[in-house]
Amino acid sequence: MSESTSAESPPLGDFFVRQWNVYDRMVRANLLCHVELFAALREELLGISPNFSILDLGCGDASSLAKALTGIRVSKCVAIDVAGGPLLLAARDNLRFKGIPAEVKQGDILEHVSAPPKRGFDAVTVAYALHHLLTADKERFFKGVAQWVKPGGSLWLIDEIMPSEMVREGWLAKMLEHLHQAGGGIYSPEEWATIDAHVQACDFPETAAGYQRMASEAGFASGQIRLITGSGLLGMMRFTR
Repeated sequence: MSESTSAESPPLGDFFVRQWNVYDRMVRANLLCHVELFAALREELLGISPNFSILDLGCGDASSLAKALTGIRVSKCVAIDVAGGPLLLAARDNLRFKGIPAEVKQGDILEHVSAPPKRGFDAVTVAYALHHLLTADKERFFKGVAQWVKPGGSLWLIDEIMPSEMVREGWLAKMLEHLHQAGGGIYSPEEWATIDAHVQACDFPETAAGYQRMASEAGFASGQIRLITGSGLLGMMRFTR
């Protein structure tokens, strides 16, 4: 397929603005393992030199990132999301409330990383965003984002990760089963129908090996799985330049 179904495309950006209450309840109920994965990210960031710069791509309201960065010295934080409006205002407030010097911008993350940066960042994070891109656009993302990571710096990816023995259709079935079992009665039947349709139309998971290949071809020196969770369907990877 040549067309990209992307969280950075206007229709999907509009979806997250309209349905943020639905997604926010998913985050608060930890259905996508935000707690475990952002705790793991925090441990990784605590292990790098303090006073680092960080770029967060697809920030949403940045609430999970703000918790991960609490008490960590950051020289610069730039957060970008396509949704804009109240969501970005919330992201700015969530980060600044934690004392994080944040610049929050509206933008398409694929377009953003495709442009050459004035200077790179020590850390780049992208969470729950790349699975909306088809493989060709994920490859474009990695080639673009590599120039935004300083030599010796790292890109952290938190997202859907498909087991190597699985294909997309099987992964979708397992993910929807996981969401319904973990979600219990937090959604109405109409809301579940919206969630199911969104996952089936817009989620394109990759295997860890697929992400490692993309990163290697883009010039990253290494790529490692740091955590797999959520019934083996979600995880965090780190790619270092």
